[in-house]
Amino acid sequence: MSYLIRCMIFVAGIMSIATPAFALEPCKKGVKYIDISAGIAEPFPAQPPDSESLNADGSVKEQGWHNLKRAERPLRIICYYGDGEKETIDLPANIDVCLRYPGRVVCK
Repeated sequence: MSYLIRCMIFVAGIMSIATPAFALEPCKKGVKYIDISAGIAEPFPAQPPDSESLNADGSVKEQGWHNLKRAERPLRIICYYGDGEKETIDLPANIDVCLRYPGRVVCK
């Protein structure tokens, strides 16, 4: 087998086991606040954020939920918007962190 073919097979093997990093924005822009719930109990038990930073005026700069891979499944995010609209989204199993910033949510 030629050197070029062996190199191509090696690179293809490495690329197939590498997991790409990605970010998901489950809520539409303009989200006011969110709840993250785990499990199948009704009503869904909310998971409190485990980190929070505030602006000088006391408003929330960032809220964070970490180690979500350890949470009971299914894991849902409930997005609340200013017009009273509410949206529930099931999060994929590979999501480990969700961060809420003013007007947007990023999960990765």
